[in-house]
Amino acid sequence: MVKVQPSPLRQELLLGLLLLVVPVLVAAILLGYVEFREATEELLERTQTTAVRTAAAIDREVIGFDRMARNLTSHRAVQELEPEAVALLRPQREQRPSLVELVLMDRDGRFVARVDPKAEIPPHLPELAAEVLQKAGRVVSPPEVRPSGEATVTLAYPVRNGEGTITGVLAYYVEPQLLLDEFGQSLLPERSVVALTDRHGRVLARRPDPERYVGQTLGNGWFEDALGPPQEYPSVDGIRRIYGQALVSDGLWLVNVGIPTSVATDRAVSLWLRTLPVFLAILGGWLAIALMYSRRLRGSVAHLDAAAQRIASGDFSPLQRQPMPTREFADLQEAFDSMLRRFNETRAALDAQMAEERRMRQEVESLQRQVIRQERLAAVGQLVSGVAHEINNPLQAILGFAELLQMQHELPESVRGDLLLIQRESARACGIIRNLAMFARQQTGEAEPVRLTDVIRSVAELRQRRLETENIELRIEDGSRRPVLAVVTELQQVVLNFVVNAEQAIVQSGRQPGRITIRSRDEGPRVMLEVEDTGPGIAPEHEPRLFQPFFTTKPVGQGTGLGLSVSYGIIDSLGGAIGYRRAAAGGAVFYFDLPAA
Repeated sequence: MVKVQPSPLRQELLLGLLLLVVPVLVAAILLGYVEFREATEELLERTQTTAVRTAAAIDREVIGFDRMARNLTSHRAVQELEPEAVALLRPQREQRPSLVELVLMDRDGRFVARVDPKAEIPPHLPELAAEVLQKAGRVVSPPEVRPSGEATVTLAYPVRNGEGTITGVLAYYVEPQLLLDEFGQSLLPERSVVALTDRHGRVLARRPDPERYVGQTLGNGWFEDALGPPQEYPSVDGIRRIYGQALVSDGLWLVNVGIPTSVATDRAVSLWLRTLPVFLAILGGWLAIALMYSRRLRGSVAHLDAAAQRIASGDFSPLQRQPMPTREFADLQEAFDSMLRRFNETRAALDAQMAEERRMRQEVESLQRQVIRQERLAAVGQLVSGVAHEINNPLQAILGFAELLQMQHELPESVRGDLLLIQRESARACGIIRNLAMFARQQTGEAEPVRLTDVIRSVAELRQRRLETENIELRIEDGSRRPVLAVVTELQQVVLNFVVNAEQAIVQSGRQPGRITIRSRDEGPRVMLEVEDTGPGIAPEHEPRLFQPFFTTKPVGQGTGLGLSVSYGIIDSLGGAIGYRRAAAGGAVFYFDLPAA
């Protein structure tokens, strides 16, 4: 269950206000977005319409140039390349402002007649005349930028005599910027662009800033007559615009019309700003209502909150009533006061009942400890009294013969070491018998500082060979450096019980090869020892009875159930704690900790 942190009433009201404001704000943003999309679609249509209209006007002018060429070349003076033909050329130039010059040439490109002898003539005229003779039709030259920064385009037409033979070339020098200024005067928003380019992307005319871009190559031109729909992309001047395109005279030139996308953004922002006062008025009204209700309810809530804080601090005195602004808060105050009275009555009854139950539980626990102790002492005492004498006699004999054999000087060192181990373990067994009797009598031996390293080493020497026979690895992780105040033989018995139980658990489960790990470490003022095995672990239902006398999980005849109970008595007498937990890998971990000396 997710725990929700409480918040103040004013904060809740402000949150509710915010939840009301969010839909209005979303609606305003959505309205601005819709307006922006509609304005963008309108600009797309407007750019395409303007481009088509401008291209159509320029196309009509180019068709007029062609018609004028047909009329002039049909005149005899032009066909015969007579200098008097200049009288026919001059009126045509005056009628068309975009015409810079009209020139009549022979087949070799030599001038026959021209309107303005001072006009600047492009140097590529002979090559253009040769191209007209080869093509036998109209030829349009690439744009040429004059030193004045204006671009001109030459339209050349063949001149034929009455027999149809080409006798010369009629050339027009047209300034595209004048064409664009004449026919591209559509009402467009500020920072809009109208440009005229040739097939290779060279700029013939541009409005505005023609002096910066005329003659430059922008883009890769076009290679198909069918152009795409209007698109939005950044211009060379860094302004993002929506561009529409249209072809002039079957692909002769291309008209580009670009309108800044900021026009659509400005329209959307303008609409949003018009709705902003309404939004602020609604927000102010809701805020005033929220403040009014919060002021009325805050006093009542603060009174009840103070009463709750007083009860939480342990003061259960009766509630001080005060007038409430609403009937619901009055009912809440009444229910709060009634709850407090019943709580005090119930608490008094529970205190008396808990005191009685605590006394009875303490008596039962005391009796249980006495019964368990008496049963354990009786069982252990009876066992010790029956077997101590029988065990001590053969142990004394083993100890004596081991000492006698060590006196023989011809014994090898390996045998002498084994005899020394027999002597030491026999003495320890005698000490265990004494300790068992001491445990039964609830007496403790004399304790001295003991290092767990010595205890672990002695147990490892005793069980190493047996573990190797059973294919069990004994791993020691000795990290303890502080001694404990204990009896060495008692700690050896506890650790040996842990190791033997771990060994038998691995063998009985068949999990060989296995591993037994003995760990020791210092934890603050205490010293910890653990014995972990890779066996099956202890069943959960057996865990509460592990340290009870005569309880064992081993098969009949293989365990007496005294090992862990005796170990419990030893550790408890030394002021330590003993326990069990399941290992991370599934085995068992028996441990004890003792206070450091």
